[in-house]
Amino acid sequence: MAFRSVAITRSYEQVVQQISAEISAGRLTPGQRLPTERDLSLAFGVSRGVVREAVKVLGAMGLVEPRQGSGLFVRDDPLPMVTRALTLSVAPEAKSVERLFEFRRTLEPTAARLAAVRHTADQLAAIMASVGATAASAVVADARGFGAADSAFHAAVYAASDNPYLAVTAKAVREMQQDIVAFFAGLPGSLAIAAAQHRTIADAIGAQLPDGAAAAMDAHISYTAETVSMVLRDRKKEGGNGANAAT
Repeated sequence: MAFRSVAITRSYEQVVQQISAEISAGRLTPGQRLPTERDLSLAFGVSRGVVREAVKVLGAMGLVEPRQGSGLFVRDDPLPMVTRALTLSVAPEAKSVERLFEFRRTLEPTAARLAAVRHTADQLAAIMASVGATAASAVVADARGFGAADSAFHAAVYAASDNPYLAVTAKAVREMQQDIVAFFAGLPGSLAIAAAQHRTIADAIGAQLPDGAAAAMDAHISYTAETVSMVLRDRKKEGGNGANAAT
């Protein structure tokens, strides 16, 4: 296992790419212990802070996990094959986040369309319950609560689509955009707008209007993508480089 020295501004991204490539190729196997933070920083020629940032990203991707008192390990329970394939194919940068939203716009309107036709009473109840939860969280600007309810809403729509392949793929994409609510939290009214969009989607599903449900979901994903892109542009102007992005 030989890592290459890194010499670019966002060096943590190349650390992520090299370690994920080792995992993808099977040279780092499930359960294997990675070198220490100090040894990784020497191997890559970067600071320990850069290594820590890379480890955070790899952890969010579901590829590695810290074990108390033992160090950092490749996960024993890797993500499902489709999730892992998608995760390893995407770099943690703004352009990739935009491309992921493009992909979501092909997946989630389809899920909403199918949900409008196939949902059961229990599935519709789950969708409506999550809509209520997102609305309640938006009223008090509870970003953490909104994030959990938002995930539950989209998962409930996937379940109601009655297509496990679609559900697994969409879940994989959302797992790569876990921190999106943080982008919304600082924008007045954005949580309320997203919550209202959830209601529109849910009402169309409940009324068994597949075209309406698909259009409402497309509008919701488009709004989310535009909001995240705006925040990323502002951060870039301010000199920031954060691009992690899920509503």
